[in-house]
Amino acid sequence: MLRLITLALILGSLTACQKSQPDSLGYQIISTRAHDDTSYIEGLQWVDGRLFESAGLYGASTLREVNPTTGKIIRKRPLAKTVFGEGLTLMGNEMWVLTWKENTAYVFEPDTFKPIRTHTYQGEGWGLTNDGHQLIMSDGSSTLRFIDPKDFTTAKTLEVLDGKSPVINLNELEWVDGEIFANVYQTDKIARISPQDGRVTGWLDLAGLRRQLGQPNRAEVLNGIAYEKSTGHLLVTGKYWPLMFEIKVTKK
Repeated sequence: MLRLITLALILGSLTACQKSQPDSLGYQIISTRAHDDTSYIEGLQWVDGRLFESAGLYGASTLREVNPTTGKIIRKRPLAKTVFGEGLTLMGNEMWVLTWKENTAYVFEPDTFKPIRTHTYQGEGWGLTNDGHQLIMSDGSSTLRFIDPKDFTTAKTLEVLDGKSPVINLNELEWVDGEIFANVYQTDKIARISPQDGRVTGWLDLAGLRRQLGQPNRAEVLNGIAYEKSTGHLLVTGKYWPLMFEIKVTKK
């Protein structure tokens, strides 16, 4: 009897362990769209049929509204040459943009790109998204910050773990149906993260998209995730990529 109980406990532990493993996610390409290959993209968001993008680099950082079908730039605003633009998110009637090392978040009016105000923060700024109530920010580490949009104070922090291992280099972020999707810088992978406990619940490997870009190109790392709520699809691209891909995420 004792051996049977022990065996049951072992099998139960193995089953629990298997359930806790991140899902291996796949994708189906729904459409391919043009993208400005001069954009060193940092942030991307698809809101009510409108696509907004932020691009980085000193002297070249911009905010853009982009036609989501053709990729053509509808509106563009340069940032100061001393600023390296980073992640972007829209919440309500405000568009938030981070800076890499300038410790400043800019808030703009999304229809005109008119400046509204600024906030300061400590550390680097990388990716930005929101859950409808709080901003969620990455800084290149394994930690996400949940931020009060009223004063940009940190309400809580969350360490992102794959099993027991911290996932560093978290970059561009997107809130997708109650979960956080994050580009992992210098990889072709996107982590799906639980906002409750920071656990990675799935991995999406998009290495195959690079083979779709054609030659020649100067494409760098995968970066940029936008979620279209009406279809449940993602629009993804990368730094200096000439294309954006509308994909449907699946389980392998």
